[in-house]
Formats: sequence, structure tokens, C-alpha cells
Amino acid sequence: MHLSHLSLKNFRNYADTELDLSPGLSVFRGANAQGKSNLLEAIYLLALTKSTRAENERDVIRFEAAQEIPYTRLIGTAQRKDGQQVEVQVDMAIAPGPADSTNGVYQKRIRVNGLPKPASQAVGAIAAVLFSADDLSLISGSPANRRRYMDVLLSQVDREYIKVLQRYQKVMTQRNQLLKRIREGQAGQDELIFWNDELSQHGASITQRRRIAMAALAPMASEAYASMAAEDGALEVTYEPSIEQQGTPEEVAAYIAERLVSVRTREIQMAQTLVGPHRDELRMTVGDVSVSQYGSRGQIRTVALSLRLAEAGYLTEILGEEPILLLDDVLSELDTTRQLKVLEAACNAEQALVTMVDGERQPDELQDAVATFWIEAGTVTPEG
Repeated sequence: MHLSHLSLKNFRNYADTELDLSPGLSVFRGANAQGKSNLLEAIYLLALTKSTRAENERDVIRFEAAQEIPYTRLIGTAQRKDGQQVEVQVDMAIAPGPADSTNGVYQKRIRVNGLPKPASQAVGAIAAVLFSADDLSLISGSPANRRRYMDVLLSQVDREYIKVLQRYQKVMTQRNQLLKRIREGQAGQDELIFWNDELSQHGASITQRRRIAMAALAPMASEAYASMAAEDGALEVTYEPSIEQQGTPEEVAAYIAERLVSVRTREIQMAQTLVGPHRDELRMTVGDVSVSQYGSRGQIRTVALSLRLAEAGYLTEILGEEPILLLDDVLSELDTTRQLKVLEAACNAEQALVTMVDGERQPDELQDAVATFWIEAGTVTPEG
């Protein structure tokens, strides 16, 4: 799969941009804070239907537009291997709210090939993998970051997973509220029966899907790391579900239900669900040493990159379609050997978009780029 055209209106610092792209490697150069990361964020937003950088999606609307007509529109046109074309359009706007409101009402609409779609059905219509500096927190940050990595990966290949995950999160929220009410004497413990059953069924499904995906992805990540830093030792990626029980979904669900009963007193005291895939972990070790605890910054960056390259390999294997590879400032903090391996992966991808800070040494391998662009103040200009 490759992106053939990108249209941005009022996205971040892009007022009105139309960009034609070709298969192969494209390089985007420019000084800091000119819009390189924003460009890749826009493409990734079209793949996932939401921003991975913005704490509030209102923030992606260009500041000047927010003062006038607060809206943004992103359109991406991609070509699939079978020759079919897919177009994803995401519109976000802030409509006037009640007279006593100052924020307005946030609205979002998604279309795939012109037809309105919920986010759960639009995710993965354009497949993409993004590596950015934020990925350092994927390794050194909280377990929630690693659970999110698994969720994003599975969401692009399994639409049923999105529905199950959304339902699980709603059930857990409702259950936590009930636990609080029980603690305060406003509800009885018998009311937990329904929510325990829901949590167990959906939790078992999530755990099973994560287990299968990580078993396939782990050796790909190890291989990617070995190609860049074999001298460091072997990378091991281990999925550690909070639910250790294996077997059929029914058996796992039954085990979760039993665990929920065994910790009920503590859950009521804490008003918090203590059993389920929301407590899963994904651990990375190099040479049997925890990377998150003891890894150097360069090593952490290399492990994060290995996970992203493995993600691309997994998506290709499952979808039968190569995702678009988005590499944001990927060469910094990597030695020459690791840079060359990353660029080799980029050159071999069906389409890779790489950003570079102006003045950064440009490896000879980038001469193979099909196109080079200069970005300044939200304006993209092709270079000769």
C-alpha cells in the first residue's frame, strides 16, 4: 500500500496543503518546529482515525482557524496492491455551543470512499506504522503505553478486537462505579454478578488475541534488533498477561470469574477492578537485562524501532499488504551501523516517509529517495 495524495486543511500549522506522493522512499527536510512531525501525524491519524500526539483532538485544529472557522479536514488517497484505491476523510470541527459555553461542541466525522463510517470500521483502511521520538516512552514509560501498543496493532487487523476492547473499557468503568457504591453501602454485592460475567467474557477475548499477536510479533522484533545491534545480545519480547490461565476462551473466562470472586473484598475497599487485561505487561530484555530499567538511551531507541519494524512485518503478514512506513527523526541518536540498517528497511518498503532536521548529516543511502521535500512554516516544497 502507498499513499498517492494527501490533503490537509487547517491541520496543526498546515493551512491548505495538497501533496502528491510516490511509492518508494521520500525524505522531508526542514528546521525544527516547521511541521515535519505534523505531516506524519496527519497520515497516521488517517490510519487510526485519531491523533496519537494530541491530548485533546481540538488541539490539531490550526490556531488561526480556531479563531475564525474552527475546523480541520484531512484526506488521504492510497493505492492497494490489488490496484484498488481507498480514500479516507476525517473532518473535525468546533460548532457553537450553548450561550453559556465558551468551548463549543467538538464534532468529528469519518468517511471511507465517500461513505460515513464509525471509527471502528475505518481503522486500518489505510495501514501505517509510525516511529517517533515519543516511542522512547513505549519502552521506558508506564505499562499503559505498552498495552496501547498492542491495542493499536490489533485494531488495524481485527475490527472485532476494537469492539471487544471498547466494551471491556465501558464494563470496567461501570464496574468500578458499582464497587464504589458497594463500599459506600449504596448497592449490594449481588449486583456484581452481571458485570463480572461481562468483564470475564471480554477480558478472555482480549487476552487470547494479544497472546496470539505477540507470539507472532516477538521473533520479528528480535530479528530486527539483531540486524541493528547483534553485539548487544538478543532482544526478547515477552507478553505477560495478568491472566495466566491458557485454554479455550470459555476456560479463560471462567478463570477470570474465579479470580474476581477471590479478590472481591480488596476490590470493594479500593473501588477498583484488580483482575483483567488492563493490567497486562509487555517486557523487553536484551541479554536477559531489562531494557526499561537499565537500557541506554540509544538501546531504548533501537528496541522501540525494532518493535515498529516488527509491527510493519506483522501487518504485512496478516493483511497481505505492506503498511506505509513513517519514520520521524529516526536517525538521531543512532550510530552509523544502526542508521544504515534503518535506511535499508526504509528503502525496501513499498513506501517510506522519513523526516530529517536541516543540517543533519544525510547518509548516501538517501540519494535513492524518489523525492525530497523541504518543509518550512507548514509549507511543503518539492526539491529538485
